[in-house]
Amino acid sequence: MQNIGDKFLKHKLDNEINDIYTEIENAQMRKANLLLDMGIMTYEKIRKSIIIDDSFDNICDEILEIDKLIYNNNLKIKSLEESSKELVCECGNVLNLENNFCPSCGKKIEVEEEYLIECTRCNALNEDDSIYCGCCGAKL
Repeated sequence: MQNIGDKFLKHKLDNEINDIYTEIENAQMRKANLLLDMGIMTYEKIRKSIIIDDSFDNICDEILEIDKLIYNNNLKIKSLEESSKELVCECGNVLNLENNFCPSCGKKIEVEEEYLIECTRCNALNEDDSIYCGCCGAKL
């Protein structure tokens, strides 16, 4: 049978070991975050042609495809949100998208067309007054 002193020492040892494990875990988390930050910085420098290294090409191409997916899905969300908004005439009448003229005041309904340009790098569509691609950051 263990005495109270032995139990206390074992408990103290267990706590010390747990503290060391916690410190190791925290250090590993800090290291992972630093590696992630370094990877992001490296990727950004590769995209800006500051770093030129062909060994990164496959990974960068995969990241670009993911960026395009995210960008295009954000555009879809924006388009769906805009299509659900009501069109209102100057007279205050709520209009249907099918109408060419306001049924209340007769004013011609003119919907602004959005002109888009395609990025030569990633083929994403951007507003025509954009200087840089909203998806990949390339100069348009």
